Amino acid sequence: MKDIRIDSMTGSLVIYSSFRNKRPHDNKKKVPPMVEKESYSKTCPFCKGNEHMCGESLDEIIVDGGWKAKSVFNKFPILDMSTDEIFGQHEVVVESDKHNANYFNMDRGDFENVLNMYKMRTRDLKEVEGIAYVNIFKNSGSNSGASLDHPHSQIISMNIIPPELEKEIRVAEDFYEEVDENLYEYIIDEEQKNRTRIIKDSKFFIVYVPYACRYSGEIRIIQKTDLAISDWDDEHIEDLAYMLEGVFSKWFAYHGEISFNMLVHNYPLDRDYRPIFRNHIHIIPRKYNFGGFELSTDLFVCGVDPEELASELRFD
Repeated sequence: MKDIRIDSMTGSLVIYSSFRNKRPHDNKKKVPPMVEKESYSKTCPFCKGNEHMCGESLDEIIVDGGWKAKSVFNKFPILDMSTDEIFGQHEVVVESDKHNANYFNMDRGDFENVLNMYKMRTRDLKEVEGIAYVNIFKNSGSNSGASLDHPHSQIISMNIIPPELEKEIRVAEDFYEEVDENLYEYIIDEEQKNRTRIIKDSKFFIVYVPYACRYSGEIRIIQKTDLAISDWDDEHIEDLAYMLEGVFSKWFAYHGEISFNMLVHNYPLDRDYRPIFRNHIHIIPRKYNFGGFELSTDLFVCGVDPEELASELRFD
């Protein structure tokens, strides 16, 4: 079966082709199981005991007298404050003091530490003059763009709103002008009516597999309330940590320890976006590669059935 679908969040055209993932792959690589690693590496700048290798912490989560998560300056920043044309601050969030931690074996408390770091750093960075957006993302695994094994994510403040966010905002603005409704609230309502694509529905967040998306197997999380990340309370952080723990546990059982990107899209800082926008997260498996068709047309081919994937990933 083939049909054309529109990603309701980005406006992207997607060709859904149910047979694509059944075609032969001469060069398909097997996904390896989780590899046992030591909890400390003497060459890793992010391991506890190697603090001299990565510089002073900007913020830390302290438990029992020692740090469990922290943020440091990126030694190889994409942006810095050296020019007025494009500027910002590039940080690395060290997500655990253990070298062998990852999203597939971290517990709820570990995720709470990460989310609290996002809250703390966003709260500080948004106050810097000229900053328009605080970008949060995670690369995990060799196919995702990650350069170090130790669990970490990145935060880059910037004086511009990234084009991908501008595109999502334009789609949301057009929807609001047409039907006088917040697009993200509409998506939540439609998914709750349909039910078949929902992985988990909680008090503050909904996890689901989109009907149409550019990246095969993508999972999305939408925040139901309009709180900025810098204003998250303990309830929001605990709820989202529970969601992430459940999603990645089920994802590992389904995919194995695959590479992925996690993109945290939050409110730009130049005006009030709450009437049209909501914080949301894209979790993208790096199992499927783009080819010449996608690059030459900006059309994306998806072969993952969203209902089937959601049924595999549901958790209690």
